[in-house]
Amino acid sequence: MDKTKKETRKLTKFEIIKKVHEITGLSYKETGSVINNMIEVIKDSLKEDYVIELRGFGTFKVAERAARIAYKPKGRERLEIPEKRVPVFKAVKSLKDKVNKNKK
Repeated sequence: MDKTKKETRKLTKFEIIKKVHEITGLSYKETGSVINNMIEVIKDSLKEDYVIELRGFGTFKVAERAARIAYKPKGRERLEIPEKRVPVFKAVKSLKDKVNKNKK
């Protein structure tokens, strides 16, 4: 069975800034400032337990992961993994549909 790995395409923050700059006509500096400030607002809001809803895109929130026991595969050593909080993103249906549009 041949499992060819699909090439992963990346879009960096700078490339996002460039695309937004081209759409809005704002300078690179202004566009970068807007993008960076938006990211900071999202991070700070998640830290304060806000749920961030971006209509037509999705929702960011913080999920609580319970403490658990895991085992190292080699030697079967027992590890206690503490509870933690992790950021979670859930896409809206229209975004999921758009992503899967070309796969049908």
